[in-house]
Amino acid sequence: MTLEKIVQVSLPHFSDTLNKGVPKYARFYNAIKDAVHAGVLIPGDKLPSEQALSSRLPASLGTLQKALKALSDDGIVVREHGRGTFIRDPAVKFEDIRVFRFMDQGRPLDLTLQGLGIVEVTPEPYIARFLNDATRCALIKRRLQVEGEPWTYNELFMPLAYADALMNKPPGEFDGLSLHEYLFQHKRILTSRFEHQMGVHDFSQNARTALELDDKMRQGMLWRVRGYTQAGQPTTYQRFEIQPGHRDIELSSHAVQDHRI
Repeated sequence: MTLEKIVQVSLPHFSDTLNKGVPKYARFYNAIKDAVHAGVLIPGDKLPSEQALSSRLPASLGTLQKALKALSDDGIVVREHGRGTFIRDPAVKFEDIRVFRFMDQGRPLDLTLQGLGIVEVTPEPYIARFLNDATRCALIKRRLQVEGEPWTYNELFMPLAYADALMNKPPGEFDGLSLHEYLFQHKRILTSRFEHQMGVHDFSQNARTALELDDKMRQGMLWRVRGYTQAGQPTTYQRFEIQPGHRDIELSSHAVQDHRI
């Protein structure tokens, strides 16, 4: 139980023999930081409430609140309204989990992401199989543009259970939203690996409408991306329909990376 682990690692820090002159909020801060570094607390662990901690530790609510704010400010924990406080994974950089990401001589290019809407759909058979034989799923439609490039049409499919907090959002609330970050922050689901397929196909009617393509523009690149957790469970299925003339795409199977898309 996380409470018992925290009590065990924290009490020695409240010893005046070892920490005389150290403020109590700093003692709790150091206890949590040391426990994370030692692997006693791991990314995703949920901390008990401030009231529960105060009942077991020689520290007031105000002291614990000050310590938790410092832990949050330093990126050791993440505090989510209505859900609680969690140990953050320091390796996760959500800007690197964005699949549609391009670099130019080491500089990340600006990305414009416009939401077009979210609907509940019956997935095509190959998407249903990927999503563990789902009969229904959520489909988020978006337009994406990397700095100076033609617009790209994107469809992202995810299980309905993952999208329950998204279903009634208007299209504008998807502008700029990283859906993989949403999955981690709200569902504790981290996409850590991607598989890619690419080929030349006719543009779908949805893409033709969203990209305002004329009749002469018949075909483009269809880029399919399957996202998985570290344990191999599916998270998202995406399709990108890319216009001719777009800059080259570099692929990597890992979500967290130093560069590339």
